[in-house]
Amino acid sequence: MDEKHFSVEHEPALGAGRFELDPSELGAAPTDRPPEQFEALRDSVANEPALPQHDDPDQWKRWLAAKRRDCTLSGNLAVTALAAVLSGPFAVLGALMTGRPTISGYVYAVVFAPVIEELLKQSGMTYVLEKKPYRVFAAWQFVLAAVISGVMFGAIENLVYVHYYASMAGVKDIATLAAFRWAVCTPLHVGCAVIASLGLVRVWKRQMQAGRPADLSAAFPCFAAAMVIHGLYNLGAVFMQF
Repeated sequence: MDEKHFSVEHEPALGAGRFELDPSELGAAPTDRPPEQFEALRDSVANEPALPQHDDPDQWKRWLAAKRRDCTLSGNLAVTALAAVLSGPFAVLGALMTGRPTISGYVYAVVFAPVIEELLKQSGMTYVLEKKPYRVFAAWQFVLAAVISGVMFGAIENLVYVHYYASMAGVKDIATLAAFRWAVCTPLHVGCAVIASLGLVRVWKRQMQAGRPADLSAAFPCFAAAMVIHGLYNLGAVFMQF
């Protein structure tokens, strides 16, 4: 077969004018939808490491600037609020997976629940950061979203515990339980969410400096800190039950 079919130098996207369709494309399965602008930019053959002469370090920054010109402040704030509001209830689903207070349930509450909950409380803004970075214009958006998500998570969880779990466990002093959960548990969830959000702030700042898609690995230390604090609180709560 002709060597040009194996050389990246002959990629159609790098040539000028029209090109012939690869015969194998005729039998390829149709795609459900065309790629979004971000995916097309990220997966462009122009970013191929084997083609350093085609590298354009400002390509992503120009795309971001162009997309930002089409955004409004109110629209960006609405996206931030929506991401936060959806993340709170989404994280509650993870919390409800703890099940009954058995030994395995305690292990889940101390080890796995904090991981799931803290990740899901940041899920909305993580999606925005990865897929729609042009909607982010300030670091405080992540912190604000974390506060909203944490408050919603804590509020929903409090209602579930006070009106459902308390009756199942035979708790008689519902008022004290409710006061404790609102005064202690809700600030804990908000605080841990804020700590985790600082990781996304770190990712965003590096993204702006490098002019590249987000690398979430930079958020891991802050996420881990939030998970550890949450897990230690749950461990203390487990010991209080014995």
